[in-house]
Amino acid sequence: MTTTPDVVGYLLAYFHSELEEDGEQIRFAVSIGNRPDAWTMLNGDRPVLRSSVGMGGARDPFLVRDERAGRFFVLATDLRTWPDHETAWTRSLRHGSRGILVWESTDLTEWSDARLVEVAPASVGNVWAPKAFWSESRQRWLMFWASALFEDDEDRTPGGYQRILVAETEDFRSFSEPQVHLDFGHDVIDLAFVQDGDAWYRFSANAHSPGGSPDLGNHIFEERGTALEDPVFEPFRIDIGKPELRRGEGPAVARAIAGDGAFLLIDEFLLRGYQLFETQDLAGGEWQHIPDAHLPPGARHGSLLAITAAERDRLLHAYP
Repeated sequence: MTTTPDVVGYLLAYFHSELEEDGEQIRFAVSIGNRPDAWTMLNGDRPVLRSSVGMGGARDPFLVRDERAGRFFVLATDLRTWPDHETAWTRSLRHGSRGILVWESTDLTEWSDARLVEVAPASVGNVWAPKAFWSESRQRWLMFWASALFEDDEDRTPGGYQRILVAETEDFRSFSEPQVHLDFGHDVIDLAFVQDGDAWYRFSANAHSPGGSPDLGNHIFEERGTALEDPVFEPFRIDIGKPELRRGEGPAVARAIAGDGAFLLIDEFLLRGYQLFETQDLAGGEWQHIPDAHLPPGARHGSLLAITAAERDRLLHAYP
């Protein structure tokens, strides 16, 4: 968990639509106050981080503050589907990248070039939405992502579903052999966590939430557990975002700076993009849509990082 004192706002990393030539690159915005409901887009809403390695695009950026190393990292999906989205998307499910994109910085403004780090074996069809969380018990980062798994000699016809894999790392350069962390027998993607005391809350885009109803499963599934490392969590909230959103994925969650609540961004993909939800009490499980939030237009699946006043000022100066 972040122990950085005196945080005053948030940094948002996100990408735009795959229908734009530079939409699948990483953009930044800084919250105007201490709530993620109004934003200053950095660099004129042009990409701050670009990938020219792998597939040439970057999606689903996840911000990491590594206080032990004194560094920041951005992890992202190695994927670009522009300009032929339908063909590229189908190909990426079966023969996509097996690596993740990594940038690193000491101050959030001077970033390394993107490096492509292979994390998955040849049997996977894709590596999507890498997110890393610190494990106190293991003293390692646990990085979770979604992959479809295929037999090596399989034709890889459509039908493989997305599971959640996990690997450990100390430096985001070398990773342990990945293990299947979640296999629900159907698609589950975009895993994210937040801690509240002794409880952990897990969010995912789960194509078939419990209950078996055809009306469930197109929004965000929330579960509660006692340990980040343990895959066994209990269902807590089904279909967060319904009925306010037609569909949702890419959950980005952050604790509130003031008070005991939390914020949740949900990507209403191919429609309005990110929409903001808020809870005053994670244990209560009630999420309220904030429809008048002024989010960066077109912002999609990304992440929130709490930042200090000095960090905010550096970002605003570096990327006017």
